[in-house]
Amino acid sequence: MDVKKKMKISIITPSFNSEEYILNNLKSVHLDQKGDFSVEQIIVDGGSKDKTIDIINTFRDSHKADIKLIVGKDKSMYDAINKGIKAMSGDIWACLNTDDEYNPEIFSVIVEEFRKNKDVDVIYGYIDNVDENGKFQYTSYLPQFDLDFLVLSRGCRCINQPSTFLKKTVVERVGYFDLTYRYASDYDYLIRVGNQCNVKRLNRSFTKFMVRGSSLSSGTGSKTTLEKEAETISKFYIDKYGIKPKNLYIQYLGFCLNHIRPNNLPYILKKLPKITILVLTLKIFRY
Repeated sequence: MDVKKKMKISIITPSFNSEEYILNNLKSVHLDQKGDFSVEQIIVDGGSKDKTIDIINTFRDSHKADIKLIVGKDKSMYDAINKGIKAMSGDIWACLNTDDEYNPEIFSVIVEEFRKNKDVDVIYGYIDNVDENGKFQYTSYLPQFDLDFLVLSRGCRCINQPSTFLKKTVVERVGYFDLTYRYASDYDYLIRVGNQCNVKRLNRSFTKFMVRGSSLSSGTGSKTTLEKEAETISKFYIDKYGIKPKNLYIQYLGFCLNHIRPNNLPYILKKLPKITILVLTLKIFRY
């Protein structure tokens, strides 16, 4: 990446029937970010039947926003993301679902960090979890990146796609999302990224992540499939990278304790019984 030129950020957004959320997504990408950089958003829509396309086109025309709209059937969300990666022209890229938003002014922080650290390939931060009405629930204080923990924990415990920004050159090394997985391909991708790239965490919240029952990965059936896919991915990379299985109780305990912050206390107190059961269960958690 040439740090002397004005950087361009590409945001890839898979979309389908998202009229309820897409406008706030667009505003967070194009109106809430100021700084010495440019932004393009590649929206890959699977053929929405509601007002999603109209909202995107109206916003693009009204604000002269750099939005590339790709419409057509896709095999999965990850197929849509791969289409977006192939169409992007930015120096930095990230994925943002239609019901999620970026926190104001966070792009300038990310760009400045890439400019200062030329050897860094990937930057990620914390996630602010919100409910279906956009009300804050708690912040996910993700730990420092640890590839072994990522692989052994069977999930995105120390890095998460909604708050991760990558150089375009990462694609040249890592490639695209694996369409074998319907729900956990981001987990697979981030493992490959972590194995081949220099990853840095910032102590900032990057993204508002909406937790809602109707989302792609929140249904009972999809959760079960996601867990099975994540287990398959974990086992594959344990063998591939020669990672030694170990008890993760200390890491998980530290992960839980790290979330005890003033802004999280109302949510923690509300969920305390479930959290207590989780911590006790982790005492015997092994790969």
